[in-house]
Amino acid sequence: MAVFNAILSLITLPAIVLGFIAMIGLIIQKKSAGDVFKGTLKTTLGQLIIGVGTSALITALSPIQVFFEKGIPASGFETFVTYDEAVVGAVQNANLANIGAEIAWTMLFGYVVHILVSKFSKHHYIYLTGHMIWVHAGAFAILFHSFGLSTWAVVALASIVDGFYMTLAPALAQPVMRKITGTDDIAFGHGQTLLNMLGAWAGKLVGKPEDSTENVKIKESFNFLRDMSVSISIIMLLVAFIGAGLAINQIGVAAFEEQISGGQNWFVYTLLIALNFTAGVLVLLQGVRMLIAEITPAFKGIAEKLIPGAKPALDCPVIYPYAPNALIFGLISGTIGQVVGMIVLALMRWPVPLPSMIAAFFASGAGAIFGNATGGRKGAWLGGFLWGFVGWLLISFAYKFQVFGDLSALGAVSLGFTVPDAIVPGIVIWAIAKLFGI
Repeated sequence: MAVFNAILSLITLPAIVLGFIAMIGLIIQKKSAGDVFKGTLKTTLGQLIIGVGTSALITALSPIQVFFEKGIPASGFETFVTYDEAVVGAVQNANLANIGAEIAWTMLFGYVVHILVSKFSKHHYIYLTGHMIWVHAGAFAILFHSFGLSTWAVVALASIVDGFYMTLAPALAQPVMRKITGTDDIAFGHGQTLLNMLGAWAGKLVGKPEDSTENVKIKESFNFLRDMSVSISIIMLLVAFIGAGLAINQIGVAAFEEQISGGQNWFVYTLLIALNFTAGVLVLLQGVRMLIAEITPAFKGIAEKLIPGAKPALDCPVIYPYAPNALIFGLISGTIGQVVGMIVLALMRWPVPLPSMIAAFFASGAGAIFGNATGGRKGAWLGGFLWGFVGWLLISFAYKFQVFGDLSALGAVSLGFTVPDAIVPGIVIWAIAKLFGI
């Protein structure tokens, strides 16, 4: 019985389950014993590092939330951070009611469903964006877990939705991908597909593809924003000092240092909080990179053996070289879209997602490239803006109405999902569940 209990404990630990999945994939590919051991160990360590980064990120978030609570009394709204990897990492790290294991098993069986749908349908794609495989498995598992279902019901339903998503989303984006790349060789595999396609559809209405952003010269001085650590630090320093300024305006410096910073100078405290957030993000990303670097080849090898000739669906940076100017257009217009969205949400008294340079660069940038493919410069500006504005409304809706359940209670305190490919299906499934009283 003791041995059985030990095994049961192991298979409910997310890090162990993900290591086991990597091990299976590597064994199937007939890798050497050394490669199997290394891949299994590094996958496990990657998940553990994600937990460390997530803890640091959440620790930095709490004071920023207090800044705004003190600074805008009786405001009627709250702020939170939208960051998919942080949500899934925090929930897996807490692993309440074995939800971390449910996410890990959904990641495995969701990919099995994806391979089967890809093989036996007309949409032959192999979804290879590792962190999105993990994020969507997490989002759909958390969604069905929130309905109070058993572990295997959660894994079964989440895997089906996840598998169909990974096959159909690249198929939806492929007509625009052909315009962007000029070939039919690669597909788009990222959770931002729906809003990217919104940008492409809107681009048709406002401009012409011949009027491309690539005919415009962009100043070299904007290139520093492409460094994620720099851009995240800048935006979080702005957010933290705005929040601290509002709090000091309401309660004064002495009360701030007594009630919030624990006696530490308010300026130093605010500076460290902002930079600690960035440090948490960087540690989290290091864990994600280690996890994905080991587990993605395992998935890829299995998929390629079963679906030879299928198009690889790849991460959003694969399209950046085709329209680098549009990327900068999206960064600027996407940031503006986020700010406008925040203002609208504040007026509505809905939860307000704090601005995200990650979303502005990676998501709005890709949305602008899609918009540029169908509407040139006007399409790029509109595609980036719509991603920021509509995205922020969707993010707030999911957080306010707990589409994915009470994320804070699951360990993801003041964190919300970002990607529309998880949020939109999540809202549909949540609405159906509400309709039937679940």
